Amino acid sequence: MERYDIAIIGTGPAGLEAAITAKIRNKKIILFGNKNLSLKVEKAHTIQNYLGLPDIGGEELKAAYEAHLKAMDIEITEDKINAVYAMGEYFALQGNGTNYEAQTVILATGVSTAKAYPGEEQFLGRGVSYCATCDAPLYRGKTAAIIGFSPKEEAEADFMAEMADKVYYIPMYEADV
Repeated sequence: MERYDIAIIGTGPAGLEAAITAKIRNKKIILFGNKNLSLKVEKAHTIQNYLGLPDIGGEELKAAYEAHLKAMDIEITEDKINAVYAMGEYFALQGNGTNYEAQTVILATGVSTAKAYPGEEQFLGRGVSYCATCDAPLYRGKTAAIIGFSPKEEAEADFMAEMADKVYYIPMYEADV
């Protein structure tokens, strides 16, 4: 069985960056994920906090990612990795019907965001957002609502309040706010 230097699981910005860096260092890599890359990136209306690319749209950034991968001759393997096993001197990765081996595994799977509300995905990038730091300027002078599933989102609401005219914070957990 072919053994890779590095197996990277995830095709969001972190996984792609890991793949590019490993390729530059002449590592034998395999990149697992969706060839559509990151839906969160693609649906972003405007991204203002990406170094060197101020005010870039999500679709434009996705196209830049794809061009960079193509220029580096990096392929994406669309096999879902169901398990990773430490085998001592290497890792065994179990895909859907295919197994892989790698010296190192990088997990860059991002954050799972459950779609809790009807229409949420359809409005992603058109009013629905998951990052106040990224998108708060879009709500300048508007009314916004933040649904928090843990107390850490309170800081996001505070930041949003600096931009929006009015912010409703809806905690979905039990704690003192």
